[in-house]
Amino acid sequence: MIQHARDLTSAPTTHETGVVIAVDAHGFTVRTDAGDFTARRAVSCLVQPEPDDVVLLAVVPRRECYVLAVLERSPGAAARLVTDGDLDIHVGHGKLNLVAQHGVAVVTGAAVDVAAGALTVQAGEGTVTFGALSVLSDVVRAELAEVKLEAGAIEAVVERVIERVKRSYRTVEEFDHLRAGVIDYAARETLKLRGDNAVVTATELVKVDGAQIHLG
Repeated sequence: MIQHARDLTSAPTTHETGVVIAVDAHGFTVRTDAGDFTARRAVSCLVQPEPDDVVLLAVVPRRECYVLAVLERSPGAAARLVTDGDLDIHVGHGKLNLVAQHGVAVVTGAAVDVAAGALTVQAGEGTVTFGALSVLSDVVRAELAEVKLEAGAIEAVVERVIERVKRSYRTVEEFDHLRAGVIDYAARETLKLRGDNAVVTATELVKVDGAQIHLG
């Protein structure tokens, strides 16, 4: 059996602990007891190293150095999780919770897609701003204590509208225009129509019926 001799000139991978002294486009400059190293962030190190961080280095012979982990950072300093490509988080069993004391922000220049069997949003206050909004739903149910709407124009095309209210107040400052096939108004007590001028025109019949009729 022929045995190949081991290459004893290749040194093993070593680990160093140092402090990040500079960050640039080429990577990180880390100062250790063995000297300064130029290192790249390892794929498994999601936390972006920052100056003054204490990091763990892997020194690979004949190759670059890699920052394996951020060991220490100034108390209260923010941490950033950074990847060069897409990031997928998979939870095989259980659920994923995002918990933050002072807020959660989702920022992207592209689209945000949410697909779920059910969606629940609870908040003390809410603000939604859209350049354009499209909603497709089979059924919409809303229970609201008070609604205030300000709009430049509203256009609705529906097959049927049913409203049940206790009191209704409507103010039209300029012009109220209605076109209908049949108009049926019924009041249990009093029906009042007032105006500086009143014109009633019919092509066939005008009928006024009542126990008493007062003109003038």
